[in-house]
Amino acid sequence: MRLSQAACSVWGKTDRGDGEEWLPLYVHMSDSARVAAHIWDDWLPEGTREIIACDVEGHEDVAKKVVMFLVGVHDLGKATPVFQDKPIRYGDGASMSWIAQEAGLAIPVITDHATPTHPEAGAFLLDRYLATRHHWKARVSEGYAGVVGSHHGKPLTHHALQDARCSGITRRRIGADDAAWSDVQHELIAYVADIAGIDDALFAWLGRHPLSAQSQVLITAIVIMADWIASNSDDDLFPLVPVLPSEGSAQTDITTEGGLIRRAERGWRQVHLPSAWTSDGSTLRDAADANAFYAARFRLPEGAHPRPVQRDIVRLCAETKDPCLFIIEAPMGEGKTEAALAAAEILGVRTGRGGVCVALPTMATTDAMFGRVRAWLDALPQERGETEKNIWLSHGKAQLNDEFSDIIRTSSMRLSSIDDGDGGNGFEERVAAETVVSEWLQGRKKGVLANFLVCTVDQVLMGALRVKHVMLRQLALANKVVVIDECHAYDSYMREYLKRVLEWLGGFHVPVVMLSATLPRAIRDSFVDAYMQGRDGAARTTVMDDDNMGESVVDESYPLITYTDSGTVRHKDVHPSARRVDMEFRLVDDDDESIMALLDRLLVDGGCAGVVCDTVDRAQALARCACTRFGADDVILTHSRFVDEDRMDNEERLRRLLGPRATKANGKRPKRLIVVGTQVLEQSLDIDFDVMVSDIAPIDLLMQRIGRVHRHMRGDGQCDRPERMRQAVCYVRGIEEWTSDGPSFARNVDRVYEGASLMDALAVLGLTRAGTSCVAHLPEDIVRTVRTAYDSDSMRGLIPERWVDTYDELAVERDHKESDQRERAQAYLMKSLSAMRGRRASLLDFFDMKIDDAHSLSDDAGNRAVRDTQETIEVMLVCRQGDVIHLLPWIGDAAHGVDQGASIPIQSTPRAALAKTVSRSSVRLPAKMCRQWDIDALIDALEKQCEDIVAQWQESPWLAGRLALVLTQDGASDEALAEDVSYSACINQWNVVYSRREGLSVISRDDKSQ
Repeated sequence: MRLSQAACSVWGKTDRGDGEEWLPLYVHMSDSARVAAHIWDDWLPEGTREIIACDVEGHEDVAKKVVMFLVGVHDLGKATPVFQDKPIRYGDGASMSWIAQEAGLAIPVITDHATPTHPEAGAFLLDRYLATRHHWKARVSEGYAGVVGSHHGKPLTHHALQDARCSGITRRRIGADDAAWSDVQHELIAYVADIAGIDDALFAWLGRHPLSAQSQVLITAIVIMADWIASNSDDDLFPLVPVLPSEGSAQTDITTEGGLIRRAERGWRQVHLPSAWTSDGSTLRDAADANAFYAARFRLPEGAHPRPVQRDIVRLCAETKDPCLFIIEAPMGEGKTEAALAAAEILGVRTGRGGVCVALPTMATTDAMFGRVRAWLDALPQERGETEKNIWLSHGKAQLNDEFSDIIRTSSMRLSSIDDGDGGNGFEERVAAETVVSEWLQGRKKGVLANFLVCTVDQVLMGALRVKHVMLRQLALANKVVVIDECHAYDSYMREYLKRVLEWLGGFHVPVVMLSATLPRAIRDSFVDAYMQGRDGAARTTVMDDDNMGESVVDESYPLITYTDSGTVRHKDVHPSARRVDMEFRLVDDDDESIMALLDRLLVDGGCAGVVCDTVDRAQALARCACTRFGADDVILTHSRFVDEDRMDNEERLRRLLGPRATKANGKRPKRLIVVGTQVLEQSLDIDFDVMVSDIAPIDLLMQRIGRVHRHMRGDGQCDRPERMRQAVCYVRGIEEWTSDGPSFARNVDRVYEGASLMDALAVLGLTRAGTSCVAHLPEDIVRTVRTAYDSDSMRGLIPERWVDTYDELAVERDHKESDQRERAQAYLMKSLSAMRGRRASLLDFFDMKIDDAHSLSDDAGNRAVRDTQETIEVMLVCRQGDVIHLLPWIGDAAHGVDQGASIPIQSTPRAALAKTVSRSSVRLPAKMCRQWDIDALIDALEKQCEDIVAQWQESPWLAGRLALVLTQDGASDEALAEDVSYSACINQWNVVYSRREGLSVISRDDKSQ
């Protein structure tokens, strides 16, 4: 080796057992740097490489050398006395530091081995080396030092770096003033520089080219990835070696440069990290014919053609000079999802992105989207014919998605068969056509790095969250085209995170496609401004399109595509499709009996009615009445308080009965059906009602709801619908009474939504007195009503004079709440990229760890941080029969040998299939049970009532750390499978009841009303 004995003597890894195996630090440096080269060449998309290369005048070969160097030196801080003297024992008790001591490196007496950490020490040593040896200015050297200091996911602080510079104690622990230690440290830096191909002349040139904030983030993420890979000795990727080798041992493989090269090559091959997705070259050629393009990608039925918005987005994405941000506003049911995926393919090819992220508002919408994205992937071309179509589903219940679980289960077998050479080219081609899950990318923090990601929007918003390892999430987004669906569906709190994410995505030059049916102008403009601030460091400059239309015309245009091109914001007025609906809104009384009488009249000849309620309690009460009046077989209730298994079954049943392929002609659509639900009916399901009854809601959400009325064409002239339902009608309830000051809303409705927003909805529709009605012409009235309702000046002229005093008071409350949300969002919000750019800031003090390390390990904590919601508790529902614990009687998994109502062992760990089924019996307790002053007592009570059954469950990855709520059956045992049989438990002052038909109900013992 070119290294001295002293440089070879410092340890980097040990077996943490009896100290018989280790890895010299220089070997880990070599492994890491060479893995980084493979990440750059074989995994990192072209577009991401270009962002880093921009800092070195576009020279990708130089950018690669910088990345290899920083990855290689990331553990430099281990070449210090404080690290070498850590209490890692060897043999009969001697510290591993004996190896360095024998090589002539002195170890002072150290009592505190925790400070400085080796990332902090490494940052100081690299900063000092670059400043003294190569005379770099501080703002340049600190950019490199910040990457090294942040490689454990927690950004380095200026305070830590300054302490290493000035504190005598810290300098002694680092060996900063010890010539022998300094020589070793400099020797190791030079060793890594040589591997990366950086000589003194290139160091001098790099010293004049500081790393941008976005490059520092991306490189830090690559450092973390490479370190995780090169540290994997458990899977024999980069094995440890004996401290005292015997003759012929593997130790000889690390003593030559050739051996180290072969070691890195072998380890990388075993990782199976998929390459970035690239098209086979057909994408832009195919996109020239929109009809054929959509037919091929989405298997359109014969004779079907893409709608105007789908055609226009393909053309714009293909022709725009510098495509960046696209916002599609179009009515419900216009095929925005297909338009977004088509756009993502084209933008990915044009901008060198290696995949696509599709983000949705809820777990239900995400699960529904997963299958659609997978089907699209199967039709997507790819260049290499390998496994670039690797996918990940990311939300709190992803592992419960059967389709995703099946892909995970089969992927390992396919990939190992390729490795073993089984099946030859034919097998490889068959695998290439299928979507896979990479084994190495499986995991909460690594899964988002997959080429194709389907996730809840939280996973995107957490890219702007001050949380450990956020750089990995930012790299994951930087590698992809990002699609954000339902972008109107977020409150002021979440929009702060979304705007900050957009700013960083702009800095990464990531193409973004945002979708909405109902997006207020001010919110749209704020998204554009945030993206442009990150992209160009400036707000939007011009608003124009090919016809030079002005702002007033833009406000009236719908459907509308807003897009950015070379620093300019443009708007494309899209011709609406032939699909038009005249939707009548009618105010009706709120009481359940009036709604039953209404449904009685409407459904006399049959039909399918949707009833959307603003709260679960209102939905359950109404469904109860409907079952009594119409019979339980004709009523389906769906909301968020069903256990996962029942919720997914409900949604699948609705898609089967009311989806686009269900008609009376084929016998799949029922003659009569009433679906009662909550907001899950707003955005989760592609289903079609003949008529709707809806609680009052803000106008944009009300418009979303009516997108499920007459959504699908049902025969020529809608003749497939009952005659009295061929006119689309939405009956609006939720006003308890009309007073001289305006509407008084039903109990809890104005707790879900701001009273001023509900009054806006009524006023903009002209529903200002009991019994009134209006007709909205869709799609054009969608944009008129939404944009008017979000314009305070316009609303001032529409609010009836008698409402003004009440309305003004409620509007002030709304403004205060939104302002408070924006202010509270700042607590965990990532730094602004444009602000960092202006100050030429580094990752030093990138953020303070506002979320502590323990919480930062939990996605649930991150999800709560990006949503302004009350913390609630999730429990697994099981039932007790005598001394035996069972699944609920209808819960099971026949495909994996779990019988319905199977018993669950409490003296041993349940087998994996059973444990997974238990975890699918989870539901969140309602917020009223989890109020801040009650939640600790509630957790204590839950732990106490299940402590005798969950002790042995902690060994199961499906059940560890979870709370169970043990229910007992109400009624005779032979009725256990009936949908109306309930199971109950008493927890503190609450009676908790669950049934297959109604889901979870909660009644306070002090207040018998729900």
